[in-house]
Amino acid sequence: MSYRSPRPERRALVLAALCAMGCKETRRSAPAQTPAGPTNQTARPAAPAVAPGRGAQVIVDISESIRGFTSAQSTALETLHAQVIESSLSALQVNNPFQRCTVDDQVRCGAAVTAQQLRLPATYRGANAALHLALRRPPRAPRPDLQQPDPLDPYAVTVMVTDGFQSTGNMFQPGASSDVACTSGADPSCLAALLRQRVDEGYGLWVGRLVMGFDGRYFAERRLDPTMWQRITAHINALNVAPEWNGVRFSASAPNMTGASGAFRFTGARPLLVFVLSRDIARGRGLVAEMERRLRVERITRRGIADDVVFSEWSPFEGMSAQLLNASRAASGGANDHVLVARPQRSPAALDVTARCDIEGKARIRLDGVLRNGALPPPPFAHIALGWRLLARPPQGNAGELLVPREALRPVPEPFVAHTGIDCTVLPAGTFAYTMGITARWTVDPTGFNAQWFARESAETSYEMPERVFGLADLARAVITAGVNREGTLDQLTLRVERR
Repeated sequence: MSYRSPRPERRALVLAALCAMGCKETRRSAPAQTPAGPTNQTARPAAPAVAPGRGAQVIVDISESIRGFTSAQSTALETLHAQVIESSLSALQVNNPFQRCTVDDQVRCGAAVTAQQLRLPATYRGANAALHLALRRPPRAPRPDLQQPDPLDPYAVTVMVTDGFQSTGNMFQPGASSDVACTSGADPSCLAALLRQRVDEGYGLWVGRLVMGFDGRYFAERRLDPTMWQRITAHINALNVAPEWNGVRFSASAPNMTGASGAFRFTGARPLLVFVLSRDIARGRGLVAEMERRLRVERITRRGIADDVVFSEWSPFEGMSAQLLNASRAASGGANDHVLVARPQRSPAALDVTARCDIEGKARIRLDGVLRNGALPPPPFAHIALGWRLLARPPQGNAGELLVPREALRPVPEPFVAHTGIDCTVLPAGTFAYTMGITARWTVDPTGFNAQWFARESAETSYEMPERVFGLADLARAVITAGVNREGTLDQLTLRVERR
């Protein structure tokens, strides 16, 4: 970051709700529709085809705000890079080629620093950390030979280590493009825009937080006044009696009340952030798991407890898939025997069911299916609402009214049963086709989001809470919302009724 750091009538056909099995959806005026095929998850923007990258790069923030994590006696940062990040990349065989870059006012990859140098206070001298330069896709050049390479695409994995983002004094802009948001530098708005773009391009994104010991200058990135300093010291006093910080002594002293950096001496603990980006989702998850395992072995964090290390997956949201497996007549006898349900056939788009009946036919139809999670369960900060919806109906006359199942679908990976039905006593002779779908809508759950570490450990100002990350909640909400807020069809049923 900067050295001034931290900061989703006669009816043609009646799918009868015998007892409590259906709910009506009428669309008399709508034209016939061609349903979209089912998807394994709710709709996401199509990512451009990009050849997979090779190897790994590690981008290290060397702004002065990192210096407080170092000391002559501590090897924590060297261990983080050598024994955690590099060893994890090697274990997953994704370190060939390997490149380490540093970032302050620009990104430098030519003369790489060693892991040993990353433990030294003198390494961290940058006045700013232009993190946006390490993430931003270059503008399209008029000729291929003039095109600048993308900073991420050549690599299978990119890891970025920083303590936070710049505080530029601008209001957070959750929907701004990177061209707009990054005009002032790598603040939360800028980083949110760039990370949203990478998610839309198909990148997986993981964010980790390490609680590390800190003793050095903290940069408020604004001029301090006595009232601000009073708020800082009051917060420090509260930290020293907070149970979660038992064993950690915080202090703040020697404020610079005249400089624009608002620097002051801070001792205690601060978060170090680790961002992982990869288009190979399985590899990205594997790397994060391996780094987390090694961090728990190395115990380089301040308190030495499990809560000191946490990683979260912000993208992708693979969510939940649904599949209709069978359709059958639910009962026999009487009017049921005048309805014959053929063995369902599976097509790429839907479960296709044909029912044949005469003027005396009336029967319930049982639908069996299953809901499954993706590779990971839905995250706690995402809410999914499942339901049934009429997607297409016959264009003939009044054959456009139907009832769809009313059984609730819980977003739980388990088998489900739903019922619909046909009433051929009110159906004219002919063949009619209807399509209904299991639809899903994702939204961000505010309660679930606010319970996550990246919301609880975010600071609203860049100066008052040095043990938190300025603007982290805003950044996380913007990126996560862009990925979560979506809707689509998980699976479909095409019902063809042949009334003789």
